[in-house]
Amino acid sequence: MINEELILNTFKDSWVYNRIIKVVYGVEEDFDNDFVGNLDLTFKVTLLSSMEPFKLKIRYHEINDLTIHKALTFPLTKGLIIRDLKKEGIVSWQEYHVYDDSGYGENDGFQFIDFYCKAIEVISVKKFYELD
Repeated sequence: MINEELILNTFKDSWVYNRIIKVVYGVEEDFDNDFVGNLDLTFKVTLLSSMEPFKLKIRYHEINDLTIHKALTFPLTKGLIIRDLKKEGIVSWQEYHVYDDSGYGENDGFQFIDFYCKAIEVISVKKFYELD
């Protein structure tokens, strides 16, 4: 994960995901003049030692097969599940399969969001009530 140190430097203790609070999908032109989709997800997370809330913004690069199902709100029982396809020996032009848990805790499918991406980048970690 690109810029993972932003998370490690901010959260010295245990923390949990609460929900996805913002979804932004954008299309950009790359160096080969191809159009690629990027997905920015902002999560509300809580530092367990103080119960202090934070906003964690993560960008998923070169999105493919994005599915959002029943998108009223996006509560999370855990963080998103990230499967590293290359480590699993799956041949694909995408690096990661990302999805939330189906709600049964078995990592067997998604409930709200599912997609593939080329790279994952931490954009920012801010106190929850801090302005963007």
